[in-house]
Amino acid sequence: MRAYIKTMDERSWRAILTGWEAPKRDDPDGDIILKNEVDWTAEELVTSNANTKALNAIYSFVDVSLFRIISNLQTAKEAWETLQPFCEGSRGVQRTKLRMLATQFEVLRMEENETIDSYSAKLLDISNECQSLGYPISNERLVSEFLRSVTEKFHKKITAIEEAKDTSLMRFDELVGSLKTYERKRI
Repeated sequence: MRAYIKTMDERSWRAILTGWEAPKRDDPDGDIILKNEVDWTAEELVTSNANTKALNAIYSFVDVSLFRIISNLQTAKEAWETLQPFCEGSRGVQRTKLRMLATQFEVLRMEENETIDSYSAKLLDISNECQSLGYPISNERLVSEFLRSVTEKFHKKITAIEEAKDTSLMRFDELVGSLKTYERKRI
C-alpha cells in the first residue's frame, strides 16, 4: 500500500506522514474556528485533496472489518496509525516476527528436488517481509545466503561464479538467472 500511495503523488504520502488539519481562522471574538471550505486557499485545497486521496487509497486496500475501524477517522495519518497494530502488529510483535524471519532465513536450505525459481522465491518472500517491517536484507546478504544454501548439484557452477566474479557485487537476480540457465542445461 505504501508504494501505491507514494506513486499516486508525494503530497498524499506526506499527508500520511505529517497529518492534515482542516484550515482554521480567528473569529472576531479571538477564538480559533474552522474555515468554510469556500474560503480555503489554493494550498489548503491541495493539502486537503492529498489527505482525501490517501485516505481513499487506504479505504480501498482494507477489508470490511478494518474499514469499520477507520471509517470515522478524518485524516489519512489517523487511519494509517490506527491500522498499523492490526496489519503489522505492535513493536513487540514486529520484533518477534523479525526474529522468526531471521531464523527462517538462516536455516533455509534448498530441497534436492526444488527448482532455482522456487527456492529464490522463498528467500525473496522472507526478504520482502523483513522489508515491510522496516529491516531490509541487503542484496549482498541475499546473494551470500543463496550461494551457501543451494543443493550440491549447483556447487560446481557456484565455484565457477565465485572464481569469475566478485559475488559481493553481484545482483541477486543476476545470480538466479545464471543458476536457472545452468539448471535448464542439466535437464
